[in-house]
Amino acid sequence: MITGRILLAGRGALTRTELRAALEREGHLVMETESASAAIEATAAGGHDVLILDTTLDQVEPYEVCRAIRPKSDLGIILLSGDDSGQGRIDALNAGADDYVPNRFVLAELMARVRALLRRVVRPDEKRQIVVLEDRAIDFQSHEIKGPDGRVAHLTPKECLVLKHLVSHANRPFTPQSLAQSVWQRDGSGQIEFVRVVVKQLRRKLEPDPDNPRYILTQRSIGYHFQMPA
Repeated sequence: MITGRILLAGRGALTRTELRAALEREGHLVMETESASAAIEATAAGGHDVLILDTTLDQVEPYEVCRAIRPKSDLGIILLSGDDSGQGRIDALNAGADDYVPNRFVLAELMARVRALLRRVVRPDEKRQIVVLEDRAIDFQSHEIKGPDGRVAHLTPKECLVLKHLVSHANRPFTPQSLAQSVWQRDGSGQIEFVRVVVKQLRRKLEPDPDNPRYILTQRSIGYHFQMPA
């Protein structure tokens, strides 16, 4: 089992106590904060692998916290929220979260999601993987896309995993459901909209013109494929 450095951010002391006990039983190193500013500062320092973010964080919208963290850190973010609507999940992904769990969660399921997210975090001892395209390069170790004029776009762990799967199977189309099944190792039926959101985010970060993509293409009636330049 991969153990990680987990930051719990929220004002719900009972929830944090329960989560901390469960995480520490699995061997994770756990720290806590009640402040949005402290959470943003701690994640920017690079000392954590996963942030579990509660919506009770000192009256600051969790989506705003995610947006503040993403330009500074590629750690995994799990958002706990009382809004279990489809729009709430989409808003969380758009803000940079990797996973979204209703705050009436089953503890065993949340632990499984933490383990799955940790498996997606690239370890420092892994071989560096860089894909060089015509005008930009994808660095899967640092979770960055380096473009013209020194511009750098940071990928979330979920975005990086989807892009890596598409690149590894370049020119092969995937339906949104099969892509979700391959990437998240679970039934993809409920993940189709998530895949579409992630692909939209990837195009915004990778494509010179996201509205007219040259790399991540849509194949009508099938799904998506990565067009590898000759």
